[in-house]
Amino acid sequence: MQMNKRMLCLQSLIVASVLLLAACGQAAPVATASPVAPTPAPSPAGKATDIPKTTPKPAAATPAPAAKPLAGPAFYEGKTIEMVAATGAGGGTDSTGRAVAVFLPRYIPGQPKIVVRNQPGAGGVVATNSFFEKARPDGLTLLHGSSSILANQQRRRDIVKFDFLKMPAIGNIGGSGGLLAIRKEAKSRLTDPRATPVVMATRGGEETTNLIPLFGREFLGWNVRWVTGYSGTGETMLAVRRGEVDMFLDQGPNIRMMVDEGIAEAVAQLGIYKGGKFIRRTDFPGVPTVEEILGDRKPSGLPWQGYIAAVMPQTVYKFTVAPPGTPENIMKILTDAYGRMAADPKFGELLDKTFGEVYVISVGQETDRLIKLTLDVSPEAVDYVDTLSRKFGILK
Repeated sequence: MQMNKRMLCLQSLIVASVLLLAACGQAAPVATASPVAPTPAPSPAGKATDIPKTTPKPAAATPAPAAKPLAGPAFYEGKTIEMVAATGAGGGTDSTGRAVAVFLPRYIPGQPKIVVRNQPGAGGVVATNSFFEKARPDGLTLLHGSSSILANQQRRRDIVKFDFLKMPAIGNIGGSGGLLAIRKEAKSRLTDPRATPVVMATRGGEETTNLIPLFGREFLGWNVRWVTGYSGTGETMLAVRRGEVDMFLDQGPNIRMMVDEGIAEAVAQLGIYKGGKFIRRTDFPGVPTVEEILGDRKPSGLPWQGYIAAVMPQTVYKFTVAPPGTPENIMKILTDAYGRMAADPKFGELLDKTFGEVYVISVGQETDRLIKLTLDVSPEAVDYVDTLSRKFGILK
């Protein structure tokens, strides 16, 4: 019970931080209804990561249905935007979506309200399918999603009816590589094939959370099995505290808390992709990367290409998009506002509390580019990771 209370306290702290920062910013100057000059996407000092240097042209959105031309930037005055969070309450996607919902309206001329509606199901696919097929391109409905949804499209899942190449991006809070943690009492079982397998929690087989233990089992002989169906971070953390789950992946805050409490320890990290290789995060410098753990057993060729393809969705970690066909003038208002929000020190302060030290923000066409880069991978590389996932029962 005490452990559950601590988890609830963490979630309450995130929500309280959003509300407190919103209250503190009420007196701050806001954008007027005059046209807003474009603002380039900021890269907070010490937080940007490298990405491959190719620059594919972002895919054009589908033609807009007959939409009324806007009278000007005062279009949003007195209106409410619905943001669909493709997840349940709690966890990183919900928390970042609510942070955006608080800060973004401050920089949209007319200062509309943004309300968040959670829609969990199939790792975000249910909400994204509905949004892609039904949302009107009028600037009043947005989607806030995560890398796992993008991974579903990359891996060509049958349940996917959407196409992110046709949904114009407003902005993205990119992850820097998750950390794999294990309960202390389970650590010795990870390398003992005679012991009870270590249980790894996951929502589904397509998630980057599976990559470290997946390659660990294939190339290092780790004694691990997967339990799928967890709805998100909040449920997973409670399962870890109850002892139902031994191993989990998180961006940092939950791991830091459990390390401080003596429950778990970090054993590996995906790392930051920089200069063509993965390096350790500066906030967890003592935790080795997957490449370092594999050592001389690191695979080459197709297996490593598959690993890189599977990791790329984390660069588009918590993103916000508009429906297909959203007019360019609406997108300009929203992307300009996102760029200004990204430069707000208080927004960065909140992200620091949510993510820890390392993240990178992209805006508009730069986010479109990252999405295209993530989806532009060879089918063979994707199939290799799927083959491993089926081999160990993560995918059926």
